[in-house]
Amino acid sequence: MIDCKLGLFLNCPHPEMIESVALSGFDFAVLDMEHSPLGPGDLYPLVVAAEVRKLQLVVRIPQKFDSYFKWCGDLNISCIQVPHVETADDVKFAIKNFFFAPLGERGLSRFVRAANFSITPKETYIAESNAKNRLILQIEGIRAMQNLEQILEVVPKEVSIFVGPYDLSQSLGVPGQIWDKKVIKAMEEIIEKCNNKQVSVGTFTDTLEGLEFWSKKGVNFLEYASDLNLFIKSANQVVADFARILARPE
Repeated sequence: MIDCKLGLFLNCPHPEMIESVALSGFDFAVLDMEHSPLGPGDLYPLVVAAEVRKLQLVVRIPQKFDSYFKWCGDLNISCIQVPHVETADDVKFAIKNFFFAPLGERGLSRFVRAANFSITPKETYIAESNAKNRLILQIEGIRAMQNLEQILEVVPKEVSIFVGPYDLSQSLGVPGQIWDKKVIKAMEEIIEKCNNKQVSVGTFTDTLEGLEFWSKKGVNFLEYASDLNLFIKSANQVVADFARILARPE
């Protein structure tokens, strides 16, 4: 079985939540800018909290805009998850905007946090950024599946693939039905092609059954549910347990 890392989606952007995820033992956390009100100005304290607790932080940006890659990189965020990657050109765009030359063409300033506000020599800053930066590209639609061979041809070792089951289900005509046979078949085909090309691949699940199922399907990482989802489930259990206590005869 492939070694599989476990991460948690975060929709409640507070440093205390970052620290709690780290203390819980997750391998990484995903800050979700795509489906939450989290903005670039909110990232700074979250990044600091992750660094203090030595938690690997992934930021899912909302769109493929060059500014998001630059802002995240300048804050010393070393892993960005990019939604709706559909073509080889999308891959090249992400690489171009997240890596410095010779790998890419990201805007370069040495007066940013990632360069210790100019304390780090610029040559060291450029080399270390290119060495540590990673991209996770989301494959989540029919068009991406049709172009997967071309996408995988241009994916370097610094890039992983993430299969998004919910958007994929919508694209396949069964919105939200992530356990539909068509969705499972499509996901398994994507994972197999990534494995054949030795490209790191992961997916999302929001149940324990999903964790068990996909961890045995050759994925390298799993992104799970969300912080608020876990809180609600735990809170529901406490409320239910308390109701049973009150219902017991004296």
